Amino acid sequence: MNPKPLRHVDIFADAGRLEAIYRDIDDPVAVAVIGHPHPLGGGTMHNKVVFRAAKGLESLRIATLRFNFRGAGASQGDHDRGEGEKRDFEAAIKWMRGRHPGKRVIAGGFSFGGWVASRVACEDPEVEAVFVIGAPVNKYDMDYLSHCPKPLLFVHGSKDEFGDAEKVEELARNSKDAEIIVVTGADHFFTRQVEVVEETLREWAERRILA
Repeated sequence: MNPKPLRHVDIFADAGRLEAIYRDIDDPVAVAVIGHPHPLGGGTMHNKVVFRAAKGLESLRIATLRFNFRGAGASQGDHDRGEGEKRDFEAAIKWMRGRHPGKRVIAGGFSFGGWVASRVACEDPEVEAVFVIGAPVNKYDMDYLSHCPKPLLFVHGSKDEFGDAEKVEELARNSKDAEIIVVTGADHFFTRQVEVVEETLREWAERRILA
């Protein structure tokens, strides 16, 4: 893979500067932008699930970008209940496209970050595929995903306390082109099973995006 070291970079959205971590890869096969869980619950781009998702994609020579939403970490601005965060995600995709023009784009995230990412990605014609880890269906209405025209992956724990697995399975069944991996016994944060996230993202991207 020969990745370059992780780089701290700045992205600019309407709320100001957003701090980000970028894994550059020479001539990547694709690029991915990944959103983190709810900042008011302590979620940042350093979350272990987000890190594992990025690692799985990087193993396939996919360049990744993780960033802190407005108000999280050192990012400027204030939490905006998912609306301003959509613009943050759009800015992150724009930055990645500028860095790697013409490359295939994957977008997704964990929990709150998956909700934000999927609302942006399903509407963006240049995003090729979407993933949602720990879909927070008990908190947010995510039925819009049933109309998403992109390949869609759900990774979910059977004991997720923020999203009933049965609801996510039904959502996947009703979606146009969705797959779901339910990790038996896993809670929302995939405690002691987080390596499954890495393995699942790698297998899915290799089969559905890079084949």
